[in-house]
Amino acid sequence: MDSRKYRLIVWGLGCVFMAYVFALLPDAFYEPSRVPKLNGPLWLIHLIFLYIHEAGHAIFKPFGSTMYFLGGSILQVLAPAVWIAVAARERSRLTVPAVFFTGYSIVDVSVYVKDAESRVLPLIGGKSTLHDWWTVLSRHDALDLALPLGETMFWVGILTSAGAIVWAVYLAVRDFQEVPAAD
Repeated sequence: MDSRKYRLIVWGLGCVFMAYVFALLPDAFYEPSRVPKLNGPLWLIHLIFLYIHEAGHAIFKPFGSTMYFLGGSILQVLAPAVWIAVAARERSRLTVPAVFFTGYSIVDVSVYVKDAESRVLPLIGGKSTLHDWWTVLSRHDALDLALPLGETMFWVGILTSAGAIVWAVYLAVRDFQEVPAAD
């Protein structure tokens, strides 16, 4: 098979995958829930970002308690954002899924932010664990900002992921138009 046709097939499947994941995002991540609705690939993607989130606490711990609590969310969004920078520098098409997963990660964090007041999400350490966003926002007497901040993050993440899908479809269509017809 011609390498351009192979690339087109892979790119098309990537578009379908991103669109599928994107379609699941609003239902799974719009509101905090004791029983998250992580269907299909969302569970695996969320788990990967959860490990990155937890690593962020360890990485940011030397910078004080506020950075410790925010470090998980910061690294969770920063990791795919660094992927964007590296892929863009290399002029790689992997920039597109990097943008998609940055948006996904922002959506994922938005649920945690919105959960700060109600604290219904199950946390890894159980009920004795401090909720990152509740801790930071309540220390700064800003707990009432949790919902608007979380909503803003949700829509920024949705728009970022949607933009990546549009970009991916554009590239796939452009590639399709460049593939010569079979003889």
